[in-house]
Amino acid sequence: MAQPKKPRPKAPPAPKSLHRPEYAAVLKTLVDLRGEAGLLQAELGRKLGRSQSYVSMAERGIIRLDALQLHDWSSACGSTLTAFAKRLEKSWAKNT
Repeated sequence: MAQPKKPRPKAPPAPKSLHRPEYAAVLKTLVDLRGEAGLLQAELGRKLGRSQSYVSMAERGIIRLDALQLHDWSSACGSTLTAFAKRLEKSWAKNT
């Protein structure tokens, strides 16, 4: 008679990126990019076709932005997604 399979031990869940220390750099970069462009949250919201509260929630990490939204954010601030990513990499390298 076949032996029943032993249950595999579960690995601990990986921490959500939202709770990783690197995520603070993402939020800071969003705020810095907007500030350097001289835009208020409401102004950036208008450029994005969104509300001021959308910008605020993104900057506080309440909502997460995907790659296309990051591209739009960067463009509205007069920058590029590539420049955004380079700033993040530099920030993360500095903090390791």
